[in-house]
Amino acid sequence: MTIENIIGLILYIIPGFLAMEVYHAAYPVRERDNFILSTWSIIYGAAISSFVKFIDSHLLKNALHSDSSSLPSFSFLIVLILSGLLVGFLGVIFNKIRFWISQKWPRFKKIAPIPQSTWAKINAYSNIDWAVVFLDDGSIYLGWIKDYTYDPNSENQDFLLSHASCVDENLNIKYEITGCGVYINTKNIKRIEFVQGRT
Repeated sequence: MTIENIIGLILYIIPGFLAMEVYHAAYPVRERDNFILSTWSIIYGAAISSFVKFIDSHLLKNALHSDSSSLPSFSFLIVLILSGLLVGFLGVIFNKIRFWISQKWPRFKKIAPIPQSTWAKINAYSNIDWAVVFLDDGSIYLGWIKDYTYDPNSENQDFLLSHASCVDENLNIKYEITGCGVYINTKNIKRIEFVQGRT
């Protein structure tokens, strides 16, 4: 395989790889097998590269020199990178639109993207329920999950319980948390119950 062939292969992989990384930065998935990652990078990259070459030859009068048989031009490489990033961002925006439509009009709930896990599903939607968090040290906190992490490769996740109070088993307030909230890691949780939102 010549150096030109190797560079050509890399050119097909770069935009697809970037598109997938941008998308999965917003919608994480479990760590992927290298073969699967490479395959999808080539598939998406080939589609993006072919589209850029089509635009270059039909609309830009070969201004990017995408048909060059030698090393690619700098402008062509930059456009491929930007195209990969753009496709990734468009995928994220498309998913957000699907989430928004499915929430706004319940009859379209089937178009909502499949959530990565129950934890992501609970926190991805505009959840108005409040969480009652039972910790392994016997503490109980009531509050609203303001921020959370979702790392599918990690066994434990963490989150911030905002407008929080320490309560007893009957949800009577012992004391209120006056700061930004309670930071909690799921490894310390026995269970979480969700109750009707309060004002």
